[in-house]
Amino acid sequence: MSAEPTPTGAAVRRDPQFTLEFRDNLQTAVLAGSYEITARQVLEGIDTGDFFPVQKQRFEVHAPQFTLEPGLLHAVNPLPDTDADYATTLAHVTLTDPLLPWRRHIAPTAREAREPWLALLVFAAGELPEDPNASGLTRPDTVADLLDDATPGIWHAKIAAGQRDADPGAPIATVTIPGQVFTAVAPRTSELRHLIHVRHVRPDTGLRAEQLAEGDYSVVVANRLPDHSEASGYVAHLVSLEGCAHILTAADTRTLGPGELVRLVSLHTWAFASAPDEHGGFPGLVRNLLFTPEGAERDLLLRIPTPEGAGAPAAAARARLQGGWVPLDFRLETGEQSFAWYRGPLVCDPAQDLPDPADPAKGWTSAAELMVYLEQWGVFDASYAAAWTLGRALGLADADFSASLAGWHARARSRAAALAQRLAAAGQDPVRAAQALAPRAQGRRLETLASDGSAARLWATAGALPATAGETAPARRTGTHPAPGLLAAPGASHITRLLHQLPPQLANALREELGDTDDSAAQWLASLAHLHHLSFAHLVPDERALPPESLRFFYLDPEWIAAVQAGAASIGVTSSLDTTLARTLGPAARARAAATPAAGVLIRSALVPHCPGLLVRPYLGGPPDSGGVPIAVLRQDTLGPDTLLCLFEKVPDHVELAEPPEGLSFGIDLAPGNVPALNLRRLDPPIAQQIPDATFPQTPGATGLTPHLRADPAGRARILDLRPGEAGGLLDLLAARLAAEGQSGPAGEFGPAGLAIQLVNTPRRQIVRRPASAHTGVSAS
Repeated sequence: MSAEPTPTGAAVRRDPQFTLEFRDNLQTAVLAGSYEITARQVLEGIDTGDFFPVQKQRFEVHAPQFTLEPGLLHAVNPLPDTDADYATTLAHVTLTDPLLPWRRHIAPTAREAREPWLALLVFAAGELPEDPNASGLTRPDTVADLLDDATPGIWHAKIAAGQRDADPGAPIATVTIPGQVFTAVAPRTSELRHLIHVRHVRPDTGLRAEQLAEGDYSVVVANRLPDHSEASGYVAHLVSLEGCAHILTAADTRTLGPGELVRLVSLHTWAFASAPDEHGGFPGLVRNLLFTPEGAERDLLLRIPTPEGAGAPAAAARARLQGGWVPLDFRLETGEQSFAWYRGPLVCDPAQDLPDPADPAKGWTSAAELMVYLEQWGVFDASYAAAWTLGRALGLADADFSASLAGWHARARSRAAALAQRLAAAGQDPVRAAQALAPRAQGRRLETLASDGSAARLWATAGALPATAGETAPARRTGTHPAPGLLAAPGASHITRLLHQLPPQLANALREELGDTDDSAAQWLASLAHLHHLSFAHLVPDERALPPESLRFFYLDPEWIAAVQAGAASIGVTSSLDTTLARTLGPAARARAAATPAAGVLIRSALVPHCPGLLVRPYLGGPPDSGGVPIAVLRQDTLGPDTLLCLFEKVPDHVELAEPPEGLSFGIDLAPGNVPALNLRRLDPPIAQQIPDATFPQTPGATGLTPHLRADPAGRARILDLRPGEAGGLLDLLAARLAAEGQSGPAGEFGPAGLAIQLVNTPRRQIVRRPASAHTGVSAS
């Protein structure tokens, strides 16, 4: 009587983030209902008459029947009130009780629950007379009103009064279904158990539409796919089929009349909408990014189309355009109108090195130093000069950055002067020099007070206080005095040389002294390397380089980034000493030491709003399934309604685009040409892993899975026609197709667990190989 539930057809699906086990069912030892146990004692060969009384014990097994407690409902998919393209999705509901679908039976007197009593039915707008808009309306009823209704033409469950686990007046929700609609939508009796399975989740990390959690669950899957050609609202009803064997038989034999109605208990209902995606969903959008309608590969480098032309000037111009430069209007200082070449930080091939801005002999202190004159053609390349000017403008426009940078320079000048004076006083003695440059916490505080004016204000305040009796106010010095610690130091000219040459021992000591200062200016400058604060026009100066529905790879030009950082850092420079300190120790120098992206992709497409959680994963050496090594994504941001920017730590060989992992769902797949099909998954370890290039049917052709879909009430082939146990049925052919791929699966027939594995929908993905760089041979000089 208390036998353990028996799982059948176990199948495990593993993933780096979770482990699932699909089971055909968990059969209960005893169905819900009222029972009586009779015990008699018998002595073999002896007639005891009525000496031993017969013992009887009545008991009841309770289970949900007409309503579901909220705690029994774990998740539904699609999510309620969502609107998307669900044409390949089979709705499902997950219940927290793994035994629930087998606690009752469709036949009123059955004592085994081979066929479950639950089903998930999906109806389109206009199919339910009491809910024409498919908004989730139900009919309020009572147990007695439903089960004792004798109205002709209304089919309902037959459950004896003694088997009703509720008061006659208990309120329930029902759904009224036209007979012909029920015949089209309802699973055949033999199909019921194939649309319900048990899921065991092992205690790994969770997933993402339905969140997985550890435990055992029962899952009820619908058999209807929303229409792929028209937008419509849909409503899903989890219905009770207890006592409905006669209704299912009538549907199986198609004997429900056109004027007859079926009224069922609705245990849970929710509404959603499905509309065809005009872009063909994720596969269609990604394919359009990579190929033309004629099937030719698109240019995936960030550059404008190159026109044809003859002669050396045309060839030089084409080389520039192929390298990612664009011609822009340019006015010379003499007033003449011309054009100049410009290329932003996103380039088609690795950029050349420019003079090191940390080198005092090659520093960039103005945009003019970065103007490149192309003598052969008499035009300028203004790329780096524009970057420097942009950086200066951005720095001046940000009050917090300006203040932080000015504060750093003030502290650096003060500390440099103090350390240089100590070093000069130490002379040539290395021991005294080391002692002079050693950190002095108290001295640093005093020097800070002197440098920021605090000491002077304290002295002035003290001098203004009235003298007490017997005291004489201290005499105040008059006249002009030099800055503390400069004129008093021996060898003022030597101190000046030390400050401008900044020998290593002085630079190291100063670096340690300034190590605990505010680093916000360096962080702001480092953010420029990740293209923050920059206008999109400076990144992509010509829209033709990134037209609608395009994906473009690029390298990041570190010299352009250095130029924009140098321009921003220049706003804090007021003297040659500032220049020396900033190049070696300043925020810009620290910003250059931070991680800088090496490459990235730009996507301008309806794919961006279509997949707001789009995954972009770069790999070195090969795609992820072939040993590719993941690369860090340093930035992934939406720059506009349809534009996505991704920056990578290294230059990738392949990039994977993947749909956001929205959780566990069920449905079919699409072969080329949007033909319905199933991408086959392994039944043998590693279970549920997709079999490369294996589909059902083996050759989808023009119809694919359509011959195995029944007509919905509108006559469209959208209902799974499983036909279990029939030669040539979907389950029979699917099992044979898997066997042809070497998949035997669990012993026995191809059951609910095996079907669930084939119907699992995983996020679709596309591997994109990085195109070869432009290799134009063109440099900025």
